[in-house]
Amino acid sequence: MDEKTGGKDSNEDAIRENNAQAQSATQFQAYYPSTSQQPKLSNQLTNIRNHPLTKQTTEFFKQRNVLYATAVILLLLGGVALMFMIPQSTEPIEGTWIKSDGQAFEFDGDNGFNNQIYPGSSYTFDGSSLVMTSTVQVIDNGQLVSKLIIQSVDVTFTGDENAMWWVWASVTVDNEQQELDESPCSLLIRTSTAKNTYEFGLNAPDYQSEKPLLCQ
Repeated sequence: MDEKTGGKDSNEDAIRENNAQAQSATQFQAYYPSTSQQPKLSNQLTNIRNHPLTKQTTEFFKQRNVLYATAVILLLLGGVALMFMIPQSTEPIEGTWIKSDGQAFEFDGDNGFNNQIYPGSSYTFDGSSLVMTSTVQVIDNGQLVSKLIIQSVDVTFTGDENAMWWVWASVTVDNEQQELDESPCSLLIRTSTAKNTYEFGLNAPDYQSEKPLLCQ
């Protein structure tokens, strides 16, 4: 019986020793990194890029950028077209005007002036002072000569800018001062309001109250 008891004790000691070795190995293993291979970061990034959801998201943003760019281009083109549609501001003197005697004066946007008598003339206008310069061909002592005529007038527009009063300041021919008429004032009306002398006579009374003091 002692032999059996001794054998049993030996077996139990062997079991405890094996358990202690296994526990020691487990504790030892906790202080060292695992020898199994970890996934590389580059491989993970490649997998993410190749994922179907990533591809769909990329395509979505590409399409959205194309839509944004198209919208911006359309807005720019619309703005440019709108700028061309807006009428450009012009000087109030631009257009065609008529005097009481039927003589027409035409002023264009390129400082060109035509009054039927002196075609191809030019003008300058600063808002109140008008200077008209003309070169004409006349017969002097049987010879055809050129004359330089410069007319300067003070301009006053009516409230609706459909008529203007002229007060002649000076007239020179080849730099020689010319005498002015006793009544140096003239009323001119736009041809859009008065196309002829008859219509001029009908509309002229409407502008008498705006006549400059020098014309009264």
